[in-house]
Amino acid sequence: MYTFGLEITPRPDLPAIIARWQREITAPELQAGYFAILDAADALGCWRWLLDMRRRDELATPELAAWIDNDFFPKLPRRYAEPVRIAFLVSPLRALREQSASSVATISAAPRSNQGYLTGLFTDEAAAYRWLAG
Repeated sequence: MYTFGLEITPRPDLPAIIARWQREITAPELQAGYFAILDAADALGCWRWLLDMRRRDELATPELAAWIDNDFFPKLPRRYAEPVRIAFLVSPLRALREQSASSVATISAAPRSNQGYLTGLFTDEAAAYRWLAG
């Protein structure tokens, strides 16, 4: 499925949902993309997601960070048989950049196991797959 500048591919062999942004996107496209990932995951009952952000710039704003924390992430706990695991895949250069409170690196680094889902930041896709399988 390709929508909102996003390609969503189910990988039953992993099992995981792979979501790759293919271009620069707007904040509304980002939000719509996250809900499209959620819809795909719901259809498959899949709690392992790899979000590949290497082809788009960071959309770090306090408003988006608040939306993720207050609107999107609260939809995840107890949704599936296991806690949702979200692996954020970014370029090494992006991972080294100074982090703001609203960046994906900062958001993904926050401990969330007690909130019913886990996030991780990766620059290596194979390492992200290993973490998702854990």
